[in-house]
Amino acid sequence: MLNYQDLTYGDIKSLDRDKTIFLMSVSPIEVHGDHLPTGTDVFVSEELINRYRRELDKKYPDYTLVKLPPLYAGANALPVDGSLSVPAKVVEGMLESYAKGLQKQGFKYLFIADNHGGPTHQMAMESVSRKMWKRHKFYFINPFNLEFKYMVHHDERFLESIKLQPKACGDDADSHGGTNETSLMLASAPDKIKGNYKEVEDSLPPQVKGAIKGVVLLSKLTGKLGGTEVSKDLIHLANTLAWVSDEDMKPYMGAPMRATKEAGERMLEGRVKVAMGLFEQALMGKEIKSTPMLWGVRFLKNVSE
Repeated sequence: MLNYQDLTYGDIKSLDRDKTIFLMSVSPIEVHGDHLPTGTDVFVSEELINRYRRELDKKYPDYTLVKLPPLYAGANALPVDGSLSVPAKVVEGMLESYAKGLQKQGFKYLFIADNHGGPTHQMAMESVSRKMWKRHKFYFINPFNLEFKYMVHHDERFLESIKLQPKACGDDADSHGGTNETSLMLASAPDKIKGNYKEVEDSLPPQVKGAIKGVVLLSKLTGKLGGTEVSKDLIHLANTLAWVSDEDMKPYMGAPMRATKEAGERMLEGRVKVAMGLFEQALMGKEIKSTPMLWGVRFLKNVSE
């Protein structure tokens, strides 16, 4: 795998436009409690890129892989001191510019590794993907939009493939710096974990109250009308709003002490399988849509944080 920043003008000119795949990790600098570093999402994403490379090299040995430098940028970072968040429209503009820069050179593929579930962050990613396909037939693909939905919605096939249970799979009860992300770090960058994660107390989901109850009521109504996916999305929104607005909010959600390297490995393996399925479709020329949660209210990505 080549590093883009090491290439010369001549090196880039010599790349096969039809058989070069670009890879880039994108996630924000974000607080994950006292046991995980602010770069957690990018560290996990960089490990995913290493695994993408191994699989792509095996299945498509005639393709050249080029890695772009990681982009520490993302919307909806946890709203506590230490996090550095970027408005979704800025994220969208940056990534669209990267994709256009590659497309104008004649390239066709930019695959993203991501580990951040911010709603408007994911909306920005999907907006870039759809615009680049519609206007240029260029593939900008972020598998995490689908993977995160599988985690939060408790997709049976996905959970069975990774052999993980609810509350330990990156769902609402384990959404940030808990069992799942600590497990991912044990499998990706264990030397960057701070202190003894097994001594970190659980952070439990707060009670949904006040105006946020209206979101729950709307989800129930939507479910009765047959909108099961939308209903699940709204429950996720209610749980997220309850957490970030809680006066006693801890800067992580879940149970870090239950993390294991083995669980992290299973999650990484499952996510690589999802990603490879999307990549294979792209390399066959099929249109890819990785519709994230709450896509129906994507106008929110235009709202300043």
